[in-house]
Amino acid sequence: MRTFTLPIQVFLLLFFIVPINFVVSAADIIVRSDRNPVGLNESFTLVYETSGSVDGDPDFSPLRRYLDILGQGQNSNISVINGKVSSKKSWRLTVMPLQVGEITLPPIRFGQDQSPAFQLNVNQASNNPQDGADFFTRIKIDQKQVYVQQQLIVTQQLFSAKNLSALSLGEFQFDTSDVIVERLGDEKQYQTRVGEKSYLVVEKSVAVYPQSTGPLKIQPVLAEAQLSSSSSSLFGSLGSRGKIMRARSQAHEVEVLPIPPQSNMNPWLPAQQLQLMEDWPSEMNSFVQGEPVTRTLSIKAEGLTAAQIPTIPDENIDGLKQYPDQPMLNDIKNDSGITGYRVEKIAFVPTLAGTLQLPAIEIPWWNTKTNRREVARIPAREITVQGVSGSETIEDVQPEQKKEAKSVVLSTKPVQEVAHRVIETGPWKIMAILFAVAWLITLLSWYLKSRRVMTKEKTEAAIQTSVKKSYKALESACKQAQASECRKALLAWAKQVFGHEQVQQLADIYPKVSDEFRTEIQRLEASLYANKPTEVDFDRLLTQAKLLTQRLQSASLHTKDILEPLYP
Repeated sequence: MRTFTLPIQVFLLLFFIVPINFVVSAADIIVRSDRNPVGLNESFTLVYETSGSVDGDPDFSPLRRYLDILGQGQNSNISVINGKVSSKKSWRLTVMPLQVGEITLPPIRFGQDQSPAFQLNVNQASNNPQDGADFFTRIKIDQKQVYVQQQLIVTQQLFSAKNLSALSLGEFQFDTSDVIVERLGDEKQYQTRVGEKSYLVVEKSVAVYPQSTGPLKIQPVLAEAQLSSSSSSLFGSLGSRGKIMRARSQAHEVEVLPIPPQSNMNPWLPAQQLQLMEDWPSEMNSFVQGEPVTRTLSIKAEGLTAAQIPTIPDENIDGLKQYPDQPMLNDIKNDSGITGYRVEKIAFVPTLAGTLQLPAIEIPWWNTKTNRREVARIPAREITVQGVSGSETIEDVQPEQKKEAKSVVLSTKPVQEVAHRVIETGPWKIMAILFAVAWLITLLSWYLKSRRVMTKEKTEAAIQTSVKKSYKALESACKQAQASECRKALLAWAKQVFGHEQVQQLADIYPKVSDEFRTEIQRLEASLYANKPTEVDFDRLLTQAKLLTQRLQSASLHTKDILEPLYP
């Protein structure tokens, strides 16, 4: 019989495997936080740590009822001490409490394993500037009560008494999706002083149009900023990062009222001010039969968008043909809200001589300042139409003939003569007319095609000119080392290169540019937040913009893009 002996290495391997399996199989989960208690608008770190192997990945969704999870990461560690192997794994959550009081965070499942509950104390935090906080945010509303579809201005303000290298304002959230939100321009920055402290204030505003009645809740908005990593330099040394500061605003509730029953209007127009105006050609003294005259009607509505303004009423007038043009709609946005404009042009062609009556135009609207119904009105107007030789007048037409007489401009005798001559023409003339019509159709098709080509070329040239112009403005601002003007020019250039819809602020282009370019943009923005002047490498910023423009222009040559290289 042959006997086998195990090598010493096998014994050593078994010696280590057995305790490893035993230690790992016994999972122990602990929960801890870096601070307790915490303030309502303060972020903190919540850590779940296991000493052993857990049955599965954690499900942190039960925490979202009590906490806002801002970030998440995990870390693993294996150590051998005196021959004993131990493994640890931790999950670090950056969170912010959603309510005040003593909160019991529920157990978290790791597959079949489960963590213990955790007791957290959350104190009430105030965003009152008098408290002397270095960093806080708040929401302002211009009204506590509005009518349905009435404009509500909501503004978020961020206050910081420290130098910042980056910041981010959260998006407004409402308890219903039945609202229309219009942004009012770009973020604004200015300095203010509260008590003994000087603050940098960053704010943004939106116009909100609630579409349903009842309470409208504006949820707390989160603001986040990164502090400067050193006092001497806004950025400190390259690669270093400053402390992350977070703050949350208070919630607000607005009562949305229904349409007043006494309004008696359709459509419903709640506005601060509504004006109805008309304009005629200055050289027009009287109408002449058969000659067109353009009437311009304009509506200006403060607190309404152009899309909310109705079409101006149109009425048929005997003896007057009307040819309306496409309406022009425009919204003017500023700090006080939106003012909508609707402009309609109508060409009038009198067909009968005499006196015509233009009826009054009335548009009822609800004055939100005085809380009452008003009517914008253009009074009725009487116009005199001068006749031409041989034409009929309004007095010559019997009432039952007025409808047919609207198309009568001149005497019918010349028309009868033309018809008589056409009847006497032979078939060959009819064929000639048909060929002429076909030839005219061919010319018209060629003309329309050439117009499309010319329009496309003009559009291409206009876009190329806009890109060049915005780059020249950026180049001028960089050479003069003006940070504020450089930021405006850089944003205008980015909108031309990437498109106005894709770029609303400089942060929108971060995913589209290189790391070096993104760093230079962040330096530029950070210089505007500093209490002390900081240096910005304007030459490097301009070089990065030029390189990106050339790269995009070069790529567009292969895709037949509309832009040509700015710098061959």
